Amino acid sequence: MQPVLDSGHQKSQDSGPSVPCALWPVDLKLTHLDWNPEATLIHFQGQHLTICELDYNILQSEIQNAPKTEAAVDVGEFCLVEDLTSARWFRGRVENRKEDSFDVFLIDHGNVLSVDVAHISSCSGDFFILPPKIVCGFLANVLLLQSCPHSVVEVYLSSLIGRNVAGYIQALLCHEVLLLEVPDINSDLVRHGFGRHVDTDTFLFLVEMLTEVPLKQSIASVPDLLIQKPRGQEMYFKSSGLQGYEDILSFCGPKLSCGTQAKVRVTAAVNPGLFYCQVASMEADLWEMSKKLAAVCESRTKECNQKTPENLGLLCSIKGKDGKWYRGFVQFLSVNSQVRVLFIDYGFFESVKVENIHRLPPEFHSTPIMAFACSLSSLTDQDHVLKTQQLSFLKAGLLGGMLDVEISGFDEKQHLYSVTVIGLTDNNVKEPEPIQKLCTFKAETVLDTKPSRQAGCLHYETVVGEALVKTLKAEEVQVGLVFVGYVEHVGNPNHFWIRTQKRNDEFEEMTTKMMEHFSQTELDEDVLMNPEPGTLCCAVYEKDMHFYRGVVTDTLEHGAEVLFIDFGNIEKVPRMLIKNIPETFASKSPFAMCCSLVNVFPLEDVWTSSALNFFRQIVTNKALLVRVVQMRKNTLVVDLFEMGGDKSRSITELLISSKQAEYIPIEPVVQNNTRLPQCSATMDISGNTEQWSDCEEEEKSCRNEIEKDQAPASFKALNIEPGCEFAVRCPYISSPSDFWCQPLDKVPALEELMEKVQQYYSTHTAPLRSGDSCCVAQSPCDGRWYRAFIIEKQKGLAKIVLVDHGRTVEISENSLQAIMPEYFSLEGQAFRCRLDNLIKPADPKNCGDWSPEVCNLLKVFVLHSGSSLKCRVASHLNVKNTGLCNVVDLYNIQTQQSVTKKLLEQGLASRVTVSTKQPLTVFPDSFVYSSYGLRPGNEEHVYVTHVSSQWEVYCHLERNTEIIEELEKNISEESEKMMQASTRAVVRKLCLAKYLNGMWYRGLTHPVQLPLHLSVFFVDYGNTSIVEKSNVMFIPRDSGFLLYTPMQAMRCSLDSVSKVEPYADVKEWLTDTVLNKLVTVKIIEKSENGSFVVQLFDGKVNINEKVKELILDLSQKPKTVSLNISSTKTKHHRKNISVKRRSQPTGQSLGCATSNVKRGAEKNTKQLVHGRTQNKNTKAKQQNEDKSKSRATVQPLKNSPVQQPRGCQDAKSERSQQSRVTQVTRLSHLPDKNVSAGFLAECFASHIDSVNSFFLQLSEDEPAILKLGDDLNTSILRASLKTTTSLRINDVVLAEYEEDGAVYRSVVKSFEASSCVKVEFVDYGNSAVIGKEKIYSIPEEYLCQPRFSIPCSLLDKSMYGNDASFTDTVMEKRLMVDFVQQNGTQWEVKIEVQDAGDGLNMALEAAVESSPLTEREEESPMSSCETEQKVRSCEKRQEVFENERSKSEGTMPSVGGENLMAAPPPVTLIPRLKVKACRCHRGTPARKKRDSKAHRKTKTCSVKAVRNVADVFRPAPIQAKDTENGTILSVQSNGCFYVRLTRFTDQLAALESCITTNLNKCRTLAGEDIKQGLKCLVQTYKDKWQRGVVQQINEQTYKALLVDHGVTKEFPSGSIRQQCSDLAQIPNLAVLCKMNNLGFSAGEDTQKLWCQTLKTIISKEVQVVFTCYSEADNLWMVEITIDGLFLMTHVETLSQRNEEKIPSPAETQNESKAEGCTSDMSPPQQLAFVPVDLDKAYSGFAAAVITPFEFCIVLEDSLLVRNRLSIMLDELPTQMASLPEAHLLPGTCCLLKSDSRNEWCRGEIVHADTTVVLNLVDYGHYEYMPHDDCSKLKKLPVEITDLPKVTNPCSLRGVTPVAVDGQWTDEAVVFFQQCLYQKNLQIFFREFVSDTHWKVDIMADGVHVAKELVDAGHATYIDVMLGLRFQEQGPCKALPQGSDCEEEYEQEEEGSDEA
Repeated sequence: MQPVLDSGHQKSQDSGPSVPCALWPVDLKLTHLDWNPEATLIHFQGQHLTICELDYNILQSEIQNAPKTEAAVDVGEFCLVEDLTSARWFRGRVENRKEDSFDVFLIDHGNVLSVDVAHISSCSGDFFILPPKIVCGFLANVLLLQSCPHSVVEVYLSSLIGRNVAGYIQALLCHEVLLLEVPDINSDLVRHGFGRHVDTDTFLFLVEMLTEVPLKQSIASVPDLLIQKPRGQEMYFKSSGLQGYEDILSFCGPKLSCGTQAKVRVTAAVNPGLFYCQVASMEADLWEMSKKLAAVCESRTKECNQKTPENLGLLCSIKGKDGKWYRGFVQFLSVNSQVRVLFIDYGFFESVKVENIHRLPPEFHSTPIMAFACSLSSLTDQDHVLKTQQLSFLKAGLLGGMLDVEISGFDEKQHLYSVTVIGLTDNNVKEPEPIQKLCTFKAETVLDTKPSRQAGCLHYETVVGEALVKTLKAEEVQVGLVFVGYVEHVGNPNHFWIRTQKRNDEFEEMTTKMMEHFSQTELDEDVLMNPEPGTLCCAVYEKDMHFYRGVVTDTLEHGAEVLFIDFGNIEKVPRMLIKNIPETFASKSPFAMCCSLVNVFPLEDVWTSSALNFFRQIVTNKALLVRVVQMRKNTLVVDLFEMGGDKSRSITELLISSKQAEYIPIEPVVQNNTRLPQCSATMDISGNTEQWSDCEEEEKSCRNEIEKDQAPASFKALNIEPGCEFAVRCPYISSPSDFWCQPLDKVPALEELMEKVQQYYSTHTAPLRSGDSCCVAQSPCDGRWYRAFIIEKQKGLAKIVLVDHGRTVEISENSLQAIMPEYFSLEGQAFRCRLDNLIKPADPKNCGDWSPEVCNLLKVFVLHSGSSLKCRVASHLNVKNTGLCNVVDLYNIQTQQSVTKKLLEQGLASRVTVSTKQPLTVFPDSFVYSSYGLRPGNEEHVYVTHVSSQWEVYCHLERNTEIIEELEKNISEESEKMMQASTRAVVRKLCLAKYLNGMWYRGLTHPVQLPLHLSVFFVDYGNTSIVEKSNVMFIPRDSGFLLYTPMQAMRCSLDSVSKVEPYADVKEWLTDTVLNKLVTVKIIEKSENGSFVVQLFDGKVNINEKVKELILDLSQKPKTVSLNISSTKTKHHRKNISVKRRSQPTGQSLGCATSNVKRGAEKNTKQLVHGRTQNKNTKAKQQNEDKSKSRATVQPLKNSPVQQPRGCQDAKSERSQQSRVTQVTRLSHLPDKNVSAGFLAECFASHIDSVNSFFLQLSEDEPAILKLGDDLNTSILRASLKTTTSLRINDVVLAEYEEDGAVYRSVVKSFEASSCVKVEFVDYGNSAVIGKEKIYSIPEEYLCQPRFSIPCSLLDKSMYGNDASFTDTVMEKRLMVDFVQQNGTQWEVKIEVQDAGDGLNMALEAAVESSPLTEREEESPMSSCETEQKVRSCEKRQEVFENERSKSEGTMPSVGGENLMAAPPPVTLIPRLKVKACRCHRGTPARKKRDSKAHRKTKTCSVKAVRNVADVFRPAPIQAKDTENGTILSVQSNGCFYVRLTRFTDQLAALESCITTNLNKCRTLAGEDIKQGLKCLVQTYKDKWQRGVVQQINEQTYKALLVDHGVTKEFPSGSIRQQCSDLAQIPNLAVLCKMNNLGFSAGEDTQKLWCQTLKTIISKEVQVVFTCYSEADNLWMVEITIDGLFLMTHVETLSQRNEEKIPSPAETQNESKAEGCTSDMSPPQQLAFVPVDLDKAYSGFAAAVITPFEFCIVLEDSLLVRNRLSIMLDELPTQMASLPEAHLLPGTCCLLKSDSRNEWCRGEIVHADTTVVLNLVDYGHYEYMPHDDCSKLKKLPVEITDLPKVTNPCSLRGVTPVAVDGQWTDEAVVFFQQCLYQKNLQIFFREFVSDTHWKVDIMADGVHVAKELVDAGHATYIDVMLGLRFQEQGPCKALPQGSDCEEEYEQEEEGSDEA
């Protein structure tokens, strides 16, 4: 505070004359405004209007390239700082430093970065020659009132952002921080009642006190950067103390005695030694005087508007800057029409305009002066604490507080009172009454009102905006919400009012009460006396004479205009009928919302009465379905739909189809208000994806409707692209802006067709059906028939357009007939044209229309040209009310004369420039093509920008370099404007797209089969890329330069280069040779498609000849050399990625960077590579046939129909029903837990708050809870989770628990802060406060399970002394709980703590999970007596089993002396053991971990039941003739194989946990201790160990058989331990088996055949029949059955046919390799498909959908495989073997780290060349990788190889596209995707086509998808009978005969019987 004291005291002594000085004016664009009530001052950021963006762009580039030196800088110094997010450097100034952490202000962007010293660099001062781009400071001379609502002020300040303002610099703080007075903003704040005006001296003094920084007033020189163009300047008069004012201050001023105390208000201050006060008791007198003075002066001002003060006298009346009138004293004569005036009742000086000064009326002379000058008496005191306290009081007084002061002295010379402040009264300054009272809802202020005649309109907008905010809050409206509503008032389709059905009852109730209230009110009673705009009131509606709520929007002479806020209409109401509104009615928010129909616009400039009447008719007096699309400032943008009937009709579609409105999609470009630098990589204009998709869907649906109603749907259009050049004739000419052409080469085909039409209709009659648009029409002139399209019908007449001639005629409906289908084959031959868009009529008399003379000239030109007439297409335009139009030039090829040139030469037309504003009725549909005057024989220097194939390149003309640079500059400027603009009309196909280098380029968009991506052709460079929609901005229609500058990429075809077969090596050579280089082209000829045939030269080297030589060399080599991803003869083009700028390097491939978005676009890739493979090997088809036939022999017979079991049907219908219900996400809609009064169950306490509130979990729910936890936290699901956009109380969500990072089901309980939510974990009961970023939407499938934690309270609370004793007693104990009664959601319970014995060690307790009890045991809780009985039973059965085991021990197979049998289900051995794997402290949700130690006692029967660990795992004996279910684990080369029985699954999980627990007992072995046959533990993953037996020892490695998994693997020597005795006693869980040959020869061929066959069923569950045990080989001889048939049948067929061996899709690595064989010599790894049966119904879901002919299915049965695979991939070791170079072949499988999924995935090589294409076999889409990165591909571990592919590639059977070209339309694909996604699918595999895919039938929710495609008009049946079967079949009939539902049901019954 000392600087303030010192400077202030110095000022008080200054008594020099006041010198007028000019204040510097500044014009700024505001970019940021904020205000904090504690900070008092309003902070702003802005930019100068004269700033040059180019300079800053150049500077930014130089900064990136400058060398950086790490350096620590001090606070206030300039530096360069690196943004970690974007890795870019920016200019900055250090604002704060704490050790090595710096807060740096970015002087060109306005935000602050916090970085460490490593990201700070010192730099040359040259980088700071340019002034800061951002100007910072505070608004001067205004203070916001503390009582003003913060939210209202924030809204107002936000509305100022982006506005240009003019202000004056009052002073400068350090670092060029401005104190800027902006008169317009200050007056707005005062007028609206938000703030109060403060004079300059007082404000500057207050700023010094607040900032504790001395000011530099702007009367000194101002930096050049702040000086702009001169204008009328504000004058500032330096403060001059009190000299010369003694007489004034003593004149009738307040007389105060020393020693007295008074309450005063500080009114002005210069420093602590001079400030002015008013005695509080005089405030009422001052207010009364001011009111009278204002009345007198205002009336005088109206009478005479004087310009100069004349004979003012000593005192005068002054109008201040706040619009109020004051008494004052004039100090100087005027300077620049401004006068310095002392406001004598307040004590401050201010410059006032001359016209605002008048003579003071005599009656105001006698009123005493209210202000008196003061000085703090403590200034000379040495007590610093006292000084600080006094200054603090003074600051509070300046901010509006009332001070208690004591008069300690009086200086008569200076008339200065010395005062001591003794206290502060908390009485803020009274709010100044706004000059223009604003409307208030519940006393809240409304914004944005101007004191002018436009106030009514402005108030209306303000009222609507305020009303909408309140209504949205009450209605809980958000984007995407769908509700039922009623249209109350219609202005037009862009302005109408809706009331929701939700609040209808509340509205009716309020209206009734209002009628009752005002029926008892007299006419002249309770009239609103001053109906100012914005006032809430009740007013009479003239038509029914009832009162309704309203807001005054404008005042009239005898009344007011009132907006009825519950309806939306505005009426003029007499003043007597406008009443004060009772508080009960004022408190409710408005019931109506102002709305606009999305993307609908009038056909003309305004809405016509017919359109309004039509709209009013279809929306009023009915309930409508309303969908919120967008929320604007004062309006909801909505889509409306009619309700009722089978299908809701769109109001938008009705308007458009009835031709009452036009559909124009407006692209919402969201302004990004983030404070990061705009050049940061994190700042992309993603905007709002939801709005994009909504807009796009609406546009598509609308476009479809228009095409149905208006377009010739069945007449194909000619494919004419810009650049095409061909001979034409003109059948119809209206004017140069509207004529039609026909291609000359198709005239013979047209004439032939017309002859057929004449012949047919001369003898046949085909009546036209109602609704048909395509027809044939008989001309009344020549009697001939013509193909036509009907535009409209009216009064028996039809307006038609002749599609082959272009003429529009009106004829009788009797002359129309239906057109036969065969006459659709030829395209409509006429296409609409107009001459060059850059010419216009030269004669101004014709008002812009072409004169008849010009029209005749065009007709003559066409006539004389005859067959020599050619048409050159430049671009496409969309013309309002006309449609697509081709911009062309016509020329005569004989005379080479152009009609456009002829018009210009004769002065009949003139050129227009691109910058000329185009008419609103015309906008481009393509970019402009130009040939740039190139002719055959020309030679040009060009830069090659893209190589698309060995015969085609794209080039830039060197002479166009300046145009390209100008384009880049315009693109940069326009992209910034588009990011800042709110809403602009755009051209949908023409865009700016962000490329991989982060820069924007012009492009043409095309849709792809990906919802969030587009294909973009970069028109200035020639390459195509798949781009995210967030990186695409459509070009606004007003951006003429970007739209009409011709495309710069010149397409060139290399002369004489072969196009028969592409060669990747040739293209690669061509790319390396010419890309981005300056070369020479010689034009040979121009093609009809607009490209040029050229000879290409690099210096003297002829590139064409070199290419032809390379092709010749390669064509003589084997065909495999030419395999390339684009080597196909189909019409699809490869979407090639190429660099676009000459400055970019070409050595690296960019394909990988965008590969993750190209999966859908390159759908031909998959088909192509497989097709090539088949062509190369003629055996492939035969092999596929063999597979198909062999597969068929395994199928069960299906001759007799078998009815599906009832239980299976019920289960399926129940699942289907659940899937539909689970869309609700409220807590109340979760399924109820089956608990009723009197229910007795065993439970555990999951969370305890007190005896009155705790949560229980049923013991029987433990498996479901643990499984739910595991399922929710799989890596796949976690990656797919999305944060929620909106939250409400009681929403069910997924929340991440902080302690373990896992997600759990939760319910939102409350909102704790702006970014935090309190949730309760519904399955555990505990609560936590979590950030919104860790709250995710819950997938629907997890909403079908009930809440697992039951809220409870204790019935008898006296049993426990306190909550702590209750917790200690019951937590982590088994509880027998009696549910007595339910109170609300809570159950009152009785609890009995069960005895908790310790039967197993902790490791076993955490590991063992017994199989379920029988149904009866599950249903009824066990009493302790029953428990004992079961224990005894278990013991007895245990003894029996041990006796049997001892008898049969000698018959068991072993490896290395170890028994290879596995344990049976423990239910046959020991009582049911249910152990919670992770029962943590107090119900904390935590994920299940197998190695976690239990925190509570387990339920055990008896210690006798389990003697040791081995007893738990002791298997039941396998007997000959036993039949067991099991899974094939691996196959050896000798035909032996390992099987794991299904009943061993639980033991395997327990074993893994047991190994982890006992790991510390197993010692690590040295190399010399490892011997063959050693039983060991080997480390398979980072922290996972498995049991093994050493089989082979090498130098650094050894091979071991994993005895529980049946596979042999190689391990390094360090990862081996010896098994402890407990683990060594446990039997092996993999059984070695061999097929029983049943009399077949056991020769080598048979073994290979068995090996081959068994490998196809690895990982598949089979039935194993144990025939006999071979003691010689220590294995079981077995037979295998699949679906009731022996596998032997399959092998016998193959053996008898003696066909070729089928390549194995899953190679096993269990067999020993030959010595000396290296890893590179091993065969490539392959993966098998999941085995499936023909005609069997499978459940599953769609994974990747491209078209109905190409999609992937994942079966539910494969989910276990996927989960197991996911675990394996998560646990991969860090070091893995790379894929050998020799294995880079199609079909090889490997591991790759996927860029798109950011995790390890299995991939299958589809194609290997310069780019390797891999199919992610478990997801169904592709990844792309440069060949140089192939070292990143890894070999598959053996156990992962054993797992089959998760996805099944399929195509839909029985249908074909309706399109003639056989291609699926975009609409068909989208429809098909919607049919599959999120549906209950049944898949029937019908035919195995090849290695590529299956043909399948699919039923979605019981309906055939093929039938849905046909019914929707997207497909047709290939077989009529098949279509009839689809019609008849239901969900049950579609299932195959012999469905295994019955078999499963029978097996369950057998299992229960055995138990």
